[in-house]
Amino acid sequence: MKSSKHVINKARRGIEKNINQGDCVYLNNQEELFQVLGIDNSYEKCWVREWPLNPNGSPVFEISIKQVSPNH
Repeated sequence: MKSSKHVINKARRGIEKNINQGDCVYLNNQEELFQVLGIDNSYEKCWVREWPLNPNGSPVFEISIKQVSPNH
């Protein structure tokens, strides 16, 4: 039986970008800044919301990690 550590490390090797929960990032082809709320490395998805937050809240949505660029 494979350990979950092996599966997680294997998934991370396929992802080139170093993106962590709480990071502010840009989405491909957009100028607005977004905050990463969660990451699923095994499916290469993350959940983001617009940053800074809107007064009435910012909707959260799922996007492929491949469409996210670090804010460096």
